[in-house]
Amino acid sequence: MSQVFWQDRLRLYGTVWRVQFKNNWVREAVYRMNFLSSFGVDIVWIGIELSLFAVIYSNVPVLAGWTKYQVYFFLGIFFSSDALFTIFFQRNFFNFSDLVNKGELDILLTKPVHPLFLALTRWMNVSAFFNFLMGIFIAVHYSEPAGFQGGARWLLLIFWLLVGLASAVLIRFAFAVWIFWTDRNWALLRLYYQFFAFATKPDPIYPNVIRYLILTALPFAFIGSVPARALLHGLQAWEYLALVLVLLGFFALNTMLWRKGLKRYQSASS
Repeated sequence: MSQVFWQDRLRLYGTVWRVQFKNNWVREAVYRMNFLSSFGVDIVWIGIELSLFAVIYSNVPVLAGWTKYQVYFFLGIFFSSDALFTIFFQRNFFNFSDLVNKGELDILLTKPVHPLFLALTRWMNVSAFFNFLMGIFIAVHYSEPAGFQGGARWLLLIFWLLVGLASAVLIRFAFAVWIFWTDRNWALLRLYYQFFAFATKPDPIYPNVIRYLILTALPFAFIGSVPARALLHGLQAWEYLALVLVLLGFFALNTMLWRKGLKRYQSASS
């Protein structure tokens, strides 16, 4: 295929995404109380996580080799990464089961862009942008006492936030795609959030079995813990390789399950 073809496709996808962003922005502006309530809930959650570690570090100076400021730096990275996921993808996953159970996927299958692109980008939660800024503020505020070198290394923060975002999307999709087979995914959704709790703590604090799990089969540590470790201490070569292999493995698995799920899908007209 020619370069012109791909340029046209990219412009098409960019136009679709901009229209969706505009529509979501207008919706947030109309329903301002929803905006404020969502922001308030997330502020409470951030406060609880910070308070939890404040209590822990009032009793111990170091936790699994992490100082209090290093954990706060990690929390800033985690909050920022999670906020990006909330902005661009979370609402789409909440509505993912309706696409299959109510036949709404029919509409997406008729569009001139990939149906999965529409399924994962149609809805946005623009209000979470302030949570992203708060996470960045926390990371910046505690970066120096945490031992982060700063300077040009701040550019690496962009890369690692994208790694965290990609990891969150791949993991969440791996739990959501089973709706093609289960019809109801509440059990899997509850299981997802049970495992998600592991992402809210640095991975070195966990026993070896759990740590291995969240670094391989269920890589929740890739959302915040591994990026924070990479920024503070760096990673070994095998850790970078493992990161790439795990994410590629999840991408391949999700692609296969999506295609098999489409073959099982029964449209509303059938």
